[in-house]
Amino acid sequence: MKTEDVVLPDCLAIVDLDYAGSFEQWIATLRRLSDLPEDPTLCVQARVKSRSNDELVVLAAQAREAFQNEIVTLSWNGDPHIASSCGFDACHQPQASISAFPEETSHLTHSASIHDFASLRLAQSYKADFVVFAPVFQPRWKNVSAQGIDELTRLISISSIPVVALGGIHLGNVSKIPQTGAYGIACLSSVMDSDDPVVAVTELQSEWKARSGSHHDT
Repeated sequence: MKTEDVVLPDCLAIVDLDYAGSFEQWIATLRRLSDLPEDPTLCVQARVKSRSNDELVVLAAQAREAFQNEIVTLSWNGDPHIASSCGFDACHQPQASISAFPEETSHLTHSASIHDFASLRLAQSYKADFVVFAPVFQPRWKNVSAQGIDELTRLISISSIPVVALGGIHLGNVSKIPQTGAYGIACLSSVMDSDDPVVAVTELQSEWKARSGSHHDT
C-alpha cells in the first residue's frame, strides 16, 4: 500500500486484448481513451493474458505509448515489474496471482481481483490499495454466474480497503451499486462494445457520481 495519500478510481475501464479481437483494435481503444477528461478518479487498465513474458513486456510498452493522458491513471494487469519498467501508474493482480508487491514497485497504486472472502483477506494482508470484486451482474461475454448485489454488500461490510464492483455493469443497472457501499465501478464490454469508448466511460462515471456522490468516506 502506498504510504502517501492516493486518488483511487471510481470508474475503471478495462481494455482486454483477447476481447478486442485484434492487436490493432486493442491499441486503437487505448489510444482513443487518451481523450478522456483529465480526471484522476478515472483509470484505464490494459489487460493481456496467456502470453509469454517477452510478449507481455512488448505489449505493455506499446500500451503505455498508445495511452497519452497524463492525469488518468494507466494500470497494467499482471506483473508489477512489467508495470514499473514500462512506466505505468498502477498494477492490478489477478486473483490467482495475488502476492506481496515488490518494494521496488511501491510507487505504483496496487489493486487485485477478488471473487470471494478468502481472496479479499489475502489482498488485505498484502496491503493492496483497493480490490475489484466480480462478477456482480452476469457479464454479456463470459459464462459465469453473477454473485449479486447482496454478496457484494456482504463483502464490502467486512473489507478494510475500498471495493470496486465489476461484471455486467452498464447504464441500466449502475444505479443499483451505490447502495452496497462500493467505492466505484469497473467495466469492460460496455466500453469496448461501444461506438465511442470515451463517451461510454464518461456516461458511466457521470451516472455513478450522480447516484453515489463524489465524496467517499472509505
